[in-house]
Amino acid sequence: MNCIFKYLWVALCLTGVAVQAADPKSEELKAGLLEFTDNLRGAENPLSTGILYDLVAPMSGIERFDGSQSAEANEFATWLQIGYELRRASLRETVIPDQAFFRELRRAAQAKDKHPLALLMFDYQTARAGVDRDQVIGYENGKVTSLKQEDITTATAVSVASLHDWSYHGSNMVFTFDRTNLFTNIDANASVEFDFDDGGGFRAVPESSEMYVSYPSVGTKMITVRTTTHDGRTLFGRSRFHVRHLDAPPPSETWALTASHSTGGAAATGEAYILYGNGHTSVERPVILVEGLDLDNSLNWNELYDLMNQEFLIETLLSIGYDAVVLNYGNSTIAIQDNAFLVQDLIEEVNSASGGVYPLVIAGTSLGGLTTRYALTYMEANNLPHNVSTFISVDSPQNGANIPIGIQHWADFFAGQAAEAAAARDALLTPAPRQLLLYHFSSSGGGTANPDPMFAAFQNDLAALGDYPTQPRLVSVINGSGTMLNSGFLPGAQILTWIYDSFVVDIRGNVWAVSNTVNTRVLQGLIDIIWPLPDESRNVFIQPCLPWDNAPGGLTATMAELAAVTAPYGDIVANYPSHCFIPSVSALDLSVTDPFFNIAGAPNLYDLTPFDSVYFPVANQDHVQITPENADWFLSEIIGPLEQPVLTIAAEADSVRIRWNTIFGANAYHVYASRETDVWPPTYTTVTANELVAAASDSIRFYQVVAVRE
Repeated sequence: MNCIFKYLWVALCLTGVAVQAADPKSEELKAGLLEFTDNLRGAENPLSTGILYDLVAPMSGIERFDGSQSAEANEFATWLQIGYELRRASLRETVIPDQAFFRELRRAAQAKDKHPLALLMFDYQTARAGVDRDQVIGYENGKVTSLKQEDITTATAVSVASLHDWSYHGSNMVFTFDRTNLFTNIDANASVEFDFDDGGGFRAVPESSEMYVSYPSVGTKMITVRTTTHDGRTLFGRSRFHVRHLDAPPPSETWALTASHSTGGAAATGEAYILYGNGHTSVERPVILVEGLDLDNSLNWNELYDLMNQEFLIETLLSIGYDAVVLNYGNSTIAIQDNAFLVQDLIEEVNSASGGVYPLVIAGTSLGGLTTRYALTYMEANNLPHNVSTFISVDSPQNGANIPIGIQHWADFFAGQAAEAAAARDALLTPAPRQLLLYHFSSSGGGTANPDPMFAAFQNDLAALGDYPTQPRLVSVINGSGTMLNSGFLPGAQILTWIYDSFVVDIRGNVWAVSNTVNTRVLQGLIDIIWPLPDESRNVFIQPCLPWDNAPGGLTATMAELAAVTAPYGDIVANYPSHCFIPSVSALDLSVTDPFFNIAGAPNLYDLTPFDSVYFPVANQDHVQITPENADWFLSEIIGPLEQPVLTIAAEADSVRIRWNTIFGANAYHVYASRETDVWPPTYTTVTANELVAAASDSIRFYQVVAVRE
């Protein structure tokens, strides 16, 4: 799973939430400003661009992208935020679509591995530096009565971005620019040129809109746009583009999938990426790998291969002779049951393609462990054959996942001002997160931390089917500590700090972990922008509850990723880098209530878990991290016990030639020699071939060969 909040960048009531409502509302103030300026003439209009930037919290640091040759470079998230701010600061309907439009374009580009460019180019008005922003607008009795023209200045913003801002094929790329992706109030016919940091300099956009680029190396590249407007201005914008690989391998084939049924809505769709094992030209001995939770659905073939090939796991499986089948959901945030039906469809397709000669091994990462569990249990309950011999749950939230409720409320609070916060908040409100999270902000009013009702409904649905499949061997590998180690902080600790005060804006974005002993404030939020828009504030307190935030578990570095963002106002500080995402007790589905249960010390562990075999580390690890240790364990569970070779021995003059059959899954053989059949020495000879020539000896009468994986 990709990180939950990689997008976010940006009393009160002792038992609940307090929100100060805006009065007048932003839309009311914009209407008043429009009415006031419409009554002015020509040059007298201080808001001639129709945009007053001070109506929004300046999260993007828009002044850094002023169109000059020295303007800073932006990432895609900043580009999106600039558009989000300009759209909301516009007094009239704007040419800038809402962020959902851009995100859909981005998802489509990522799915097709395309790289369309988009350009924002706007003049806007803003209060001059140093003026008292609360004195710029006169407002009485629900009407704008004055606007100090001398306190307002005109500025320019130019920002460019590739809607898909990374590539695994840097040596052979195509960027496109269509005029429909030029959003401007300056000059829709401005000339546009691009420099892709490939040594070719600026180039005009051809009629085909396609620009071919070949990068000689991986790394971050700088895309620069140069535009010339009808009024003679030359404006520049810059964006970072990330070349992750020059020529990543494609899958052997790709299957389009549609589930045969659903819970009531549209059936789930997705793709299965197939990689043939060594020497294969079709699917013969498959291992199915199922995707986890991908909140923005940005993971496709290249990203999933990178994620699942940690420690060369996929490459090793292919070298042994397995075929890898990687499932990518079309949308991972729909109901878990619907994506489980997609897993069911894939199992049936794989059995059909392989002829069902070999039993299937299926590994579900994160959410994939739940969709797979549901699919197998559903198939058994309905007498549908699945031919699965081993089901591996990889750090999966079998009994719930955790995102600190303070961070959830943080996303909700800043959603009105920050595009990425709005996207994260909206993602949290989709079905899968509501079915997964142990605490959900939408159900935690009144100061009590609760899951969404969809959490219990899903667990009850699973239980009604049979809870777990009974035919396969059930295996769980987790990333959370089995020795009670916390996630690096104590219950109730402040985990995120954001404090900024200036004449431009005042911001508070402080977050605390929940506590199991005291009533705890988990969010302090404040946004203070131009008068007469009132301050927005929110303080959330949570009563004592199970301390999942710091429990042993697979970690997600939400706070560290937030802190790594360059905030234009103040500095977001991660007091601790990571929090518990998949609690250890959940990943093993232990029948205990203590988040800090001593797994390693439990004498009856297998009486408490439905799994037949489990792996846990001593210390907490990143969620779905594959390490050298658990990679070996993975392989041993996938391959199972190795068969033992059948020997043939032939005497040749003064030597003995020992041959044996090749054993699937083995990469070496230990050859033992002895005078007796019941006494074998501890020493052996290691060979990787399937024969050995040994000198003849009267003292050696018997040989034994053991297949191993080293």
